[in-house]
Amino acid sequence: MKSIFKAVAVVTIFTMITRCLGFFFRIFLSRKIGAEGLGLYQMATSILGVFMTLIASGLPLTTAKLVSKYETNNELKKRNRVVGSALVIALALAAISSLVIILLKSVWNIVLADNRVVELIIILVPSIIFSAVYAIFRGALWGQNDFFNCGLTELIEQIVRFVVTIIMLHNVVDLFVATKYSAIAFNITCLVSALITIIIYFSRAKINFGFGEYKNIFKSAMPITGVRLANSFVQPLTTLIIPALLISIGYSTADATSSVGIIMGMTFPMLYVPMAVIGSISMVLIPTISSMMTKSDYPSIHNNVKKSVDVSIFVSMLFIPIYIAVGDLIGVVLYDNLMSGVLLQVASLAVLPISLTNLSGSILNALNLEVKSFINYLIGSVVLFASLFVLTPLIGVNSVCIAYFISMTTISTLNFKRIKKALPDLNLNIFKTIKNYILILIPSSLLGLFTANIFKALLNPFFACIIGGGISGLCMLILTKIFNIYSLNTFFKLLKRK
Repeated sequence: MKSIFKAVAVVTIFTMITRCLGFFFRIFLSRKIGAEGLGLYQMATSILGVFMTLIASGLPLTTAKLVSKYETNNELKKRNRVVGSALVIALALAAISSLVIILLKSVWNIVLADNRVVELIIILVPSIIFSAVYAIFRGALWGQNDFFNCGLTELIEQIVRFVVTIIMLHNVVDLFVATKYSAIAFNITCLVSALITIIIYFSRAKINFGFGEYKNIFKSAMPITGVRLANSFVQPLTTLIIPALLISIGYSTADATSSVGIIMGMTFPMLYVPMAVIGSISMVLIPTISSMMTKSDYPSIHNNVKKSVDVSIFVSMLFIPIYIAVGDLIGVVLYDNLMSGVLLQVASLAVLPISLTNLSGSILNALNLEVKSFINYLIGSVVLFASLFVLTPLIGVNSVCIAYFISMTTISTLNFKRIKKALPDLNLNIFKTIKNYILILIPSSLLGLFTANIFKALLNPFFACIIGGGISGLCMLILTKIFNIYSLNTFFKLLKRK
């Protein structure tokens, strides 16, 4: 258990720095290209994400699992064949995807009904090729438990993107031109990331393009890719459906597009802040549990899963009262946009199911239950769209927040039921734990909200946000300690030791 949390600590440090830079970058971008430009960029990257998913989802994760397995058994030749086979598959898929995008440009113009989005998609095509290379070599490093270099490449990627975008957007006045330059900067970033991972991998290992691993890769990667592909279809469909639903209830086209940019580009990224820790746990769990499965070390698997779930719930529940108390102020301080903050308050409860969905999906993948994860995600996607169609006419753009909460709750519940079936001796007590947190969540949120409202009249939004959010989070920690819901001493000793 020490080794897994040592790895988690390394990944978390890099992830937190990377995400902080990512937030600053998103703030800069939202102010530079505006809500409408951010909406166009979000639509383009959502469409491109469908093609990226074919390459950068199941393949790197499968590469990590197989590399970890063969390194555990000291089968280095098979490890090298895994990397070579995965790279061939990824580049082939990238080439096909690029041709489809370019050759069907006229079709995209009809489907999307906005030539600006299509233009952005065409500009972003080179990133598919670069991302294919990056994904496979990063997956290999992941499987070798080289979490330091995995985190380092992500950090460098974010720095390069930030710097290049700032340079390219300097003195650019036209919002759409700035949006196009942002897309070009993304291409450059992907190229740099690919080159870095290549250099790191070949400094310690080789590659073999021989046959022997293609079947294993396809068998494991297909269901994982299915889950991610479904997610990639869900995102562009959501960005197309939401504006249509909003327009149908009276929004103008510009207001509907801006609303998508605000909620998808400003509000939702805040919901994923806890993933700096939880995503690190998920990343480490896959090769770790895969290695334990090879040894049939089920007691260690149970211990890792139990403690990972406890930490994930604790971190998620710590953020929820802060978002409820000062979500509106966060939107003003970060994006100078009150609507994004109000939506964050509405969506705050979704932090928990989002985190648990990510974690439980990783556990299922590590347990070789990728197909079950895929089926559960499909069910959750159906729930998402059904909720959007029912709720949007009633509560407008707020429906997106509620729909995602319902969808993610559905997926995480189904995932943990399947995990319990695979590991019958595992005792998680998730619902009891969450119930205990909810009891202390209410007073923590109200105290933070009351404090923030007082200081809003006395100080600027930044200081009111810091004070109100700090009081809310501190109250949550104190009550967690008083009612012994989670061992804070264990958590802080773990952080201090690592």
